[in-house]
Amino acid sequence: MTSGELVIIIIVAILLLTAILASIGVYISVHKSNKEKETEEISKIAVSGKYSVALRPAADSFAEKKPSMAEIEEWLNSKGIGEEQKNEYLKNWQKSINQNVKTINEGDINGVTTYKIDLGPKDKDLCSFLHPDHFITREQINRNAEILPPYCLGSDSTVVPKLPWDNTNNTSGWQSVLPKDGKYEVPDWRQIV
Repeated sequence: MTSGELVIIIIVAILLLTAILASIGVYISVHKSNKEKETEEISKIAVSGKYSVALRPAADSFAEKKPSMAEIEEWLNSKGIGEEQKNEYLKNWQKSINQNVKTINEGDINGVTTYKIDLGPKDKDLCSFLHPDHFITREQINRNAEILPPYCLGSDSTVVPKLPWDNTNNTSGWQSVLPKDGKYEVPDWRQIV
């Protein structure tokens, strides 16, 4: 091997090593930047003035506190409900949960911290635990999603944001939904309205 060939091999090796090290540097900086953004977003939620606790996704809160579709289907089967009617109840239950999760997720994005239940005609007699001018905080939803509709099969209530200017700007009548003896007095879901 001549000295010219040796110089060319060394130059190619140096260029190749430089390219590899540059690629590693870019990879590390991109991943570090993404991780910093994720950490920053999480910490904003956890320590912001709007929330005193980190918020769990509303869907997780619902899944923890509401019966699963399998439980509902099993209960409906035990009552001898026809297939078509059973499917309608299941579809409406899931639709109600999806709508309420969507409302709460949009509220999280827009900084809404209080909600109320807009009672439908079917639920009015079932929901005596709700004062006419009640409110529910986002933190309550985080821990106690059972206070949100659907309450039972056929439930027609929805969650809506409760904004400060609701009810003619008179907040003195607002009442928080509170548990009695450590439990919210929500209707048992095992009924049909």
